[in-house]
Order: sequence, then C-alpha cells, then structure tokens
Amino acid sequence: MLEQTAEIVRTAPDGVWVRAVEPSGCGSCGGQGCSSRRIAELFQRTPRQFLVDCDLSLSPGDRVVVGIAHGSVLRSALRIYGLPLGLMLAGALIAQAIAPGDASAVAGMLVGGLAGGLVARGGRAARPVVLRREDDKRIHMRKG
Repeated sequence: MLEQTAEIVRTAPDGVWVRAVEPSGCGSCGGQGCSSRRIAELFQRTPRQFLVDCDLSLSPGDRVVVGIAHGSVLRSALRIYGLPLGLMLAGALIAQAIAPGDASAVAGMLVGGLAGGLVARGGRAARPVVLRREDDKRIHMRKG
C-alpha cells in the first residue's frame, strides 16, 4: 500500500477532505526545495485537497496517514489514458478498412476517442483511505 501523511481540512458525510503534507526532503538542496518542486509550484499555487474514505473520528487539523492500494494508480491511468487512446486507434483502423482514405480514418479516430472518453468516465476509481492517525505507533517498545 502506498502511504502519505496528510492533514484533515474538513469533514464530510462520505469521508474527509485532506491536504498532503510536504516531506522535509533529503537536504541535498540546502533546505531551499529542489528544482522540480519549484517548477511544480509555478503551475499550482494552492495546495490540492482530496476526498478520502474514513471511519475514524477526526477533526480539522489532525494529521493522518492516507493509503491507496498498489496498482490502483496504474489501473486508473490505463483507464483514463489507455482506453481512449486504444479506442481512437481501433476506430481509425476500422474506418480505414471500411472506407479507405484520410477523412474516414480521422472520423473513426474521433468517434473512437469520444467513445473511449465516455467509457473511461463511467468507471469508479479506487479512493484512498485513512489508515491511522500519524501519532499512532504500531510498535511499542518497553524497557527491560
């Protein structure tokens, strides 16, 4: 399971809204933030918030560990990008086989891409889930 520390922003009836907490980094940049982070900040100035499933009693400001199952990100990417692309290519090939020419291939590509986009929207993506509070320790050590 992929895990990320997050902060509760607000609660909702169907889960909680969280904002990812930035990791401290590796320190190789002198604490000023790496260049890839700076480039990302150019395109997105406000932090994104995500709705996650939760069955714990939490309040805004609490820090939690959010997890998502391995493979769910890849499956979502294939559904959102791969399915429309595959149907675009299939539509172009089928249209080209029925009526040779560029115009029919373009029309088939557009129809296939539209169908792929509609099918991709219909699927339900796996939502992340709150695993535990950040301050919960899984291993308790005793002296002795």
